[in-house]
Amino acid sequence: MTKNKRLLAFAAAFSMTLVIGGSATTTAAGTTDGQSADSAADRGRGTSGPREVRATSIAQVAPLDPPTPFGQVTVLEGPAFGPDGRLYFVDLTAPAGQPKILRFDPRTKTTRPVYTDATSGFSSLQFSPVDGKIYVTDFHNGRIARLDADGTGFTTVFSGTVAGRPMVPDDIAFDTSGAMYVADYQGSPWNRIGRVVRLDADGGNPIVLQDGLSAPNGISFTPDFSGLWVSEYSLGHEDHFTLAPDHKSVVESRVAMTSDIGIHGFDSNSVDAAGNVYQVVIGSANILVWNKSGERIGTIVVPNRSRETQLVSNVVIKPGTTQGYITVGGDTGGFIYEFRAFAQGIPQSNGGGA
Repeated sequence: MTKNKRLLAFAAAFSMTLVIGGSATTTAAGTTDGQSADSAADRGRGTSGPREVRATSIAQVAPLDPPTPFGQVTVLEGPAFGPDGRLYFVDLTAPAGQPKILRFDPRTKTTRPVYTDATSGFSSLQFSPVDGKIYVTDFHNGRIARLDADGTGFTTVFSGTVAGRPMVPDDIAFDTSGAMYVADYQGSPWNRIGRVVRLDADGGNPIVLQDGLSAPNGISFTPDFSGLWVSEYSLGHEDHFTLAPDHKSVVESRVAMTSDIGIHGFDSNSVDAAGNVYQVVIGSANILVWNKSGERIGTIVVPNRSRETQLVSNVVIKPGTTQGYITVGGDTGGFIYEFRAFAQGIPQSNGGGA
């Protein structure tokens, strides 16, 4: 499939999430907890089921973008905290000349542009633990680039093929050595050609760490960096891959948690210091939260009082705090929401992508 056809296929799947709202029923692998994502019954009866946490809008950070293959919506992604304590993120649908990488100050609620160009479509952002630079995945052009936090020094660190096939790089995560782990957003439940790709810290030596996936999207390390949590967008699967000590192969893989997501999709994910997994279900305005044993412990809900289209896409928890932040787009522009997380954030806990 050509890159344009892949983009249009993704856009079609993405646009389906704009049409119908709803909740998702989740299960730990092999068992059903019998709870809806809204958990309204639990709230009313005060049972010990999954806890609901409501997020709050704190700032509009981007306007409504012009029409794209995704429709006329703003798609924000990749929230990650920089060394300066500010929240950096990307606008996937920003046109040429408008900010494509932005910086938000949670203290002053102000937003500043960082970088733009004519052709990139960034779907994730993360800071390398080795050089402290920003790394972004260019979903539209199949490349990974880096730049300084002030927007200068933009350099492509990887483009081309991996194992004979171009990548569609979506989300990115780093291990402590600075090696990159990228969700290659390809495939479907009937054609599982998606992959997780590992690259050295300089972008060299790309290898396929795991293949046979259905549109892998979110990717985050466990707190001890022994494994990866990877979401399969079109299957509603939360996969766990245990890594070899050198992080160059998978020694055990399993579908750890699942969700009945309907027409929605498993987008980006994040992990906190307790090992809890936060999984965005795009189109549902819900973020499902499981503990490391696969028990669903809660749902983060993004309220929608005016019934506009909401694209809840990605989540990050500020390291050393329980302050969580969510990127939310849609047909009225782009917003940052905040919530109280179940445990403190950790460095590199965010997969940062679309």
